[in-house]
Amino acid sequence: METLITFIKFATFGVTAEIVFTSIGDNVSRFQKKEKLDWSLTGKSYIWMIPIYGSIAFFGPRVIPPLQPYNIVFRLFLYALLIFVVEYITGWIIRKITGKVPWHYEGRFAIHNLIRLDYLPIWMFFSWLVELLWFHY
Repeated sequence: METLITFIKFATFGVTAEIVFTSIGDNVSRFQKKEKLDWSLTGKSYIWMIPIYGSIAFFGPRVIPPLQPYNIVFRLFLYALLIFVVEYITGWIIRKITGKVPWHYEGRFAIHNLIRLDYLPIWMFFSWLVELLWFHY
């Protein structure tokens, strides 16, 4: 039962964070184009993201507590690398099943349109929030 609750907690957190992030990204794009900003929080996520973010309930016990003795920057970097691996693998699987990947990244930092290396600081920040949720809520 505890694992199910943890799964729901992180699935909800991850999808919410993604909606906020994509909404902010849309506003940044509008701002650059000198368009009117939209504060309605109309970001997006995908149904696939529920099990992906919820999987923290299964990976977390094996990763988060054992890394606690290490420096926080090192931990966050390792978590972000793990996120890249999970994002790449799940994106590849989703693309094989559906013919497309929901987050299809482009640009010079994109790898096979599945991950964006320039998102490293964002994933590190996300990982810090995950740690806070893991230990305090």
